[in-house]
Amino acid sequence: MSSASLKKIAAKNKVILDQLLYISIFLNLLIIVVLVLLRRPRNFTYYIIFTIPSIVIQYLLEAKGRPKLDQNQRLLKSGDDILQKGSLFQYCFDVIYLTWFFDILMVLFGTNKVWLGYLVIPGYIGYKLSGFILPFLKKSKKTKEMVDTKKEENDSGLSKRQSKLRARQEKGPTTKYR
Repeated sequence: MSSASLKKIAAKNKVILDQLLYISIFLNLLIIVVLVLLRRPRNFTYYIIFTIPSIVIQYLLEAKGRPKLDQNQRLLKSGDDILQKGSLFQYCFDVIYLTWFFDILMVLFGTNKVWLGYLVIPGYIGYKLSGFILPFLKKSKKTKEMVDTKKEENDSGLSKRQSKLRARQEKGPTTKYR
């Protein structure tokens, strides 16, 4: 059973990676032709600089996801599941698609200013990391506050039980249900 699922993963990976490769080759050749013939935009160093991450990411996807076959076309290694939800591979695909989108916009508008759209990527990374880091920062502040309140309670000479009772009284009456 597991070999059947590995074969399915390998087949899906091969189809996806082949499509990615063919689209990338077509788009990049088309853009190079437009840049050379129409000279629009005049400076294509930005195109080269901002296409390099896409090419590197595509190479990494090929290295990790492409199935390995032996001489008899038997599966040696299925590769990682590049379509897995919530994996880092999804972000790799997003960067590749954004690069293609900006390539097309660069040709349509004839300007290199479209590459400023790449600032979306670090902004999104910051947004995702803030959701991961902020709870730890808030928790550390709460623990400092709790330590300070415990010190104050201990300084007042109350036992732990007495301090809990006082906290309940300060909180107010609780709702009673029938």
